[in-house]
Formats: sequence, structure tokens, C-alpha cells
Amino acid sequence: MRTDLPANQWLLLSWGLLLLPPLLLFSTGVSLFPWLDLSSSLANLNYAITMTGTRPWGIVTSAVVLLLIWRLIPAPQRGPMLLATLLALGLNLIVSHGLKNLFQESRPYVEYLANHGLLDLSQFYASDTAARSTLLHGLALEQLPQPLSSLVWQQWQFETGYSFPSGHTLFSCTLALCGCYALLPQQRFGWAFLLIAWAWWVSISRILLGMHWPADVLVSALLSGVIVWCSQVLIQRLLRRKVRN
Repeated sequence: MRTDLPANQWLLLSWGLLLLPPLLLFSTGVSLFPWLDLSSSLANLNYAITMTGTRPWGIVTSAVVLLLIWRLIPAPQRGPMLLATLLALGLNLIVSHGLKNLFQESRPYVEYLANHGLLDLSQFYASDTAARSTLLHGLALEQLPQPLSSLVWQQWQFETGYSFPSGHTLFSCTLALCGCYALLPQQRFGWAFLLIAWAWWVSISRILLGMHWPADVLVSALLSGVIVWCSQVLIQRLLRRKVRN
């Protein structure tokens, strides 16, 4: 494989890699929830991975990744990389919140509990965020259809918003793609693949833990590529205009 590709082609290749797992799950119709034993050590490990994209830990993750990229790329590229990544992450928040309020899709774990008669789906989403958490806190672990670790149960009680799109997938894929855009032209293949693998795991963990449907994750991974490309183009044009002026 050629290693002298331009940055845009590396971005396209990285985007294709990120899309593979969610595309495979969506196309085959494989359901990962509630397949995993949610009281197991593996469930807690997936919880730890998903927390890297959950506030406030997502800020720490962003800072660590940005610092890593900063140290691995030439000095002239550091400013544009930082600006484009921060812009992309900001756009993520706008797109994620906007689409969630537009589509108002229920989360898998909420439908799972409703199907077992533990809550009313319409009543749950007619309530505000605080009231939803209160409804879930009113349930005992022993009432649940399957055993849950306290960490997973805590995550269910914390994330009571709508499902589509997956903000965690948008965040992790965007950060990974921004990293790949900067690192792959410098032939930092190991670090770039590590970012892709992390984004894969974050995305899959969201499905395993009952937080998102495969379609949520797939569309979010698709959106991340569009957001990163637009952010890169916009920052490059602004910097070129500044140089001409």
C-alpha cells in the first residue's frame, strides 16, 4: 500500500475503516443487546471504555489525544490541527443535540424495561430528564430482567435522553478521524490505528450496554466523516485567507 497519500485520501481511508463494524452489524441485523452478561467484568470493562466519551471524562480524553497528536506532528501543522479538531467537536455537540430532539428515538434499554412491564415508554419520555432518572432510581436491581452491575445500572440512570444519534460515536469517531488526518501523512500508523480501534470499541460498547441501536452508531460514524471534512476545509480556507491578507 502507498504511504505517500495526501491527507484527504488518508481521511477517506480512515473513515471507511471506522464504518466497517457498525455497517456489518446493521447489515446483518445482529443484536448485541441484551446478549452480553451485564453483571460481568466484561460489561464493566465496556462501561470504562464508554466513559472515555462521557462527560466530564470526554474532556480528559480530548486533551490527552490532542496532546499526543501535538507532539507527533510538525510544529507548523499544530495550530490548524487544533483549530479543526475543536471546531469538529463543537459541531458534534450541535448536531447530536439537534438530531436527538428532532427524532426523539427511545433507547434500547428503555424499550427493554418497558417490554418487561417495568416502566411506561410514553410516560418515561413525556417526563423531563430529572423525572426519568427518578423513575429509574425507583426500580431495584432485583426487579430487572437480568442482573446488572452497579456501574451499568448507574449508566442507565444517568443517560436518560434520546438514542439517535450516538453522541459517543460522533465524539470518538471525530476525534479518531482528526487524529488520522494529522498522523497518517506523517506515517504514524500505529498511533492512528490505536485511535481507530478505540473509536470502534466506544461505538460497540454503546450497543452492548443497551444505550444505542446499530443504526444510531452507523449514522453517527457517517456524520463524523462529514463533520471532520467540513471542519478541515473551513479551517484551511480561513488560514489561507489570513495569509493572503
